[in-house]
Order: sequence, then C-alpha cells, then structure tokens
Amino acid sequence: MKTMISICRKMSLLLIASVYVPLAFAQRPINLQEAVLLAQRQSLSYKIALNSHQSSQWNYRSYQISRKPALYLEGTVPNYSRSINKITLSNGEDSFVSQNQAYSSVYLSLQQNITATGGILSLGYRLNRIDVFGTNSSVSYSSVPVSLAYTQSTIGYNEYRWLKKTEPLRFELADRKFVADMEDIGLSTIDKFFTVLLAQTQKELTANNLSSSDTLLQIAKERFKLGTVGQSELLQLRLNVLEAQKALTQDSVDLFLARQELARYLNLDPEARWMITLPEEASFFVVAYPEALERAKTNSQEVLKFRLNRLEAEQHVAEVTAANKIQFRVSANFGLSNTAPNLPKLFDKMENQQNLSIGFSMPILDWGNASTKRRRAEADLSMVEHQIEQEQVALEQEIALQVSRWSLLPQQMSVARESREISEENYALEQQRFLRGTITLNDLNIARGNRERAVTAYYEALKIYWQLYFTLRKLTLYDFEKKGELKYVIRPPLQ
Repeated sequence: MKTMISICRKMSLLLIASVYVPLAFAQRPINLQEAVLLAQRQSLSYKIALNSHQSSQWNYRSYQISRKPALYLEGTVPNYSRSINKITLSNGEDSFVSQNQAYSSVYLSLQQNITATGGILSLGYRLNRIDVFGTNSSVSYSSVPVSLAYTQSTIGYNEYRWLKKTEPLRFELADRKFVADMEDIGLSTIDKFFTVLLAQTQKELTANNLSSSDTLLQIAKERFKLGTVGQSELLQLRLNVLEAQKALTQDSVDLFLARQELARYLNLDPEARWMITLPEEASFFVVAYPEALERAKTNSQEVLKFRLNRLEAEQHVAEVTAANKIQFRVSANFGLSNTAPNLPKLFDKMENQQNLSIGFSMPILDWGNASTKRRRAEADLSMVEHQIEQEQVALEQEIALQVSRWSLLPQQMSVARESREISEENYALEQQRFLRGTITLNDLNIARGNRERAVTAYYEALKIYWQLYFTLRKLTLYDFEKKGELKYVIRPPLQ
C-alpha cells in the first residue's frame, strides 16, 4: 500500500509539472505594476487619451494665437473686364460705352483683437491700379498708405472676455482629464490582470484536484480489492476524475481567452511569451474622508467641469440678453490717401481720409421671442446650477463610500488571507484522514470546495484592494501613499 501511495504521489507531481512547466518556460514575468505601466505607455486607450489631450492643447494654442497681432494680405490681381456698360456722362445723360479695363488691388493689414472691448483694431495699407486698354489707354493708381480702423460688431456682449475666462479653464480641465484617464487605464488593467490571475488560479486548483482525485482513485482501487472501499465510493472517485478533466479543459480555454484580452489591451507583441506573477501584498495607509474630500475639491476634474459648465451657461445668458436689447455697430477709420498716374507721384500731397459709421438695430415687435429666449437661457442656467449641486453631492457621497470601503478593507483582507491558509491546511489534513478511512468522500469534497472558495475569495479581495487604490487616486488625483499630486509625463510633448 505504501509503495502504491508513493507511486501515485510521483505521478501527481509529474502531472502538475506537465501543466505548469510549459507555461513558465522562457516566459517574461509581468507583475501588476508592470502591466499598469505598459498599459499607460503603449495601449490603445493611452493613445486615445494622448490624442484627446493633444487636441485640447491645439485648441488652447489656437486661442492664445488669436490674442496676438495677425498680418493679412488680400488682393485681386487682376479683375479684367471688357463689356458695354451704361454710364452717366458729365451732362447728366446716360450712354452705353464700350469699356476694356483691368482693376487690381492689394491690401495689407495688421489686426489685433481687443479683449477689453470685443472689437478689432487694424492698421492697413492699400494700393489700387486701373489699366484702361484701347486707343486711349491709360494707367492710374490710388493708395491708402496709412489706415487705422476699429470695428465692433456689437456692443453689450464681449466674446473675447468670456473666452479669457473659459479657455484657460478648459485647458486645465484637459490636463486633469488626462491624469484621470491614466487612472482609468490602471483600473481597466487591474480588471483584466485579475481575470487572468483568477483563471490561472482556477486552472491550478483544477489541475491539483485532478492530480489528487487520480491519486485517491488509484489508492481506492487497491483498497477495493481488499474490501475496505465500496463500489459506490470507487465510482464517485472515478466521476471526480472525469469532472476534473472536463473542468481543466474549460479552465484552459478560459485562461487562454483572458490572456488574449490582456495581451491585446497591453498591446503586446503577438509572438511574445509572458506570464503574470502574483501582485505584491496589500500595503495599507490612512485615507481620511476630510482630506480626501478636500483633495477632490482642489484637484478633481469634476470640480473644474462644474465651474466650466456654470461659466458657459452664464455666457449664454449674457449673449442672449445682449442680443435682445438695442444693438450698436461701430466702424471708424482714419488715414491718408491719394491718386496719381504713376507710382512716384502717388505719395505726393497726401489727403486725409476719415470714416465713421454707427449702426443700430432693435426689436420693435417680436411677439415675445426675445423674452422667451432670455427666460430659456436663464432656466438653462438654473438647471445647470442644480445639476452641479446634485453632482457635487454625488461626488461627496462617492468619496465617502470609497473611503469607508478602504477603511474596512484591512480587516477583510486579513480574514481572506487567514481563511485561505486555514482552508489549505484543512484540505491537506482531510486528505490524510480520508486515506486513513476516518472521513467519507463527501467530507473530502466539502473541504476541497472550501479551499477553492477561500483561495478565490483571497484574490478577489486583493483585486478589490487595487481597484480601491486606483479609484481613490482617480477621484482625488492624489497619491495618498506617496503624499503627492498625480502627474504624468505627456509623450510626445506638443511641438
């Protein structure tokens, strides 16, 4: 009997080796921290987050450029026309005259948006030329070498002033969103990593069960010959072996699919050989609710969203209110001008040129349309304010929930760890008791099930630990373990 037990144990070791050694041979080990770093450097989710942030950078760059002077060149070279046109002669009579001429114009202007007023100030230079073709051909020039102009489409609503408030806030929000996206990538990696770990653990447990069941079956066959084991128990052991074989096949498929999903998410080389290693033991640190809430109010992207949404709603109210009142348009121009038959004489005896235009428009009868638009904008602002208040409460509740879960987790982890150790030790003892014939096969199966549940529960608790770890970081954009705000290097930087 002892010889048979020894042989069966050796067979069990060979079986376990045949399951795990090929998986571990020449494979790159990847732990949880390395998996998160890989995802935050090369995954498609990272590239999407990076592209989104770069788009926000370009938008902000465009806003900054819009506040600087801009040089424009416009021209028509030439505008040729040959036709018979009606003209008014010097004596007041109209006559049809054949015209063959070309008109050319070039305008160079330096423009600056004025944030304080919402208008545009421009300094320009214009040169015009008329070529008359035919028997009485001639050339004439006109020039405006210096022209200072100011235009403003509306008085009462200043878009530039609102952009000065919203665009820097929008850019800061993009920075915080990128950090939050990186934490989201960490959370997704954790989920996929532990899916592989749990599938791998389940396969290991199933392989171990198959080995143990096969060993017990061989021993039971010998005891059956001696009459110490009934046929019912022998058949049940045989059934256990078959079920373990079936489960091992399914576990292998589940593990393969989980590994494929993790590899695709990490954007690993399809030819790469890798294996995951157990995460580090959970290290706990204090996270106080008041501090977590304060960090969220200071760092969270959600708080910036609240401010931006309120500003945009207030901007819309200001725009609609201004549009419903009397509208003024201002255009003023001052400069020098002259005409001459050639370029050298064009700048002799320049004459003053002035222009001032003030226009207005106002609704007289609109059947309450203006009032309706204004009230709708005010209602939208009120709705946004209530939504912000609701979302602030939800954020506070979410932080309170996650901090509470974090404070309870050390005890839960300790219970899960101790339960795993006890269940493994108990299963080993139950195996020995079964071999001695002091317990039934049903008792052994119960111990085996308890061990599987305890091992799985421990890794589930470890998964919850890492999920809470990254969730708290995402909500507050703060690392409570290292006592610092979260920062990520953006690669490649915007050029």
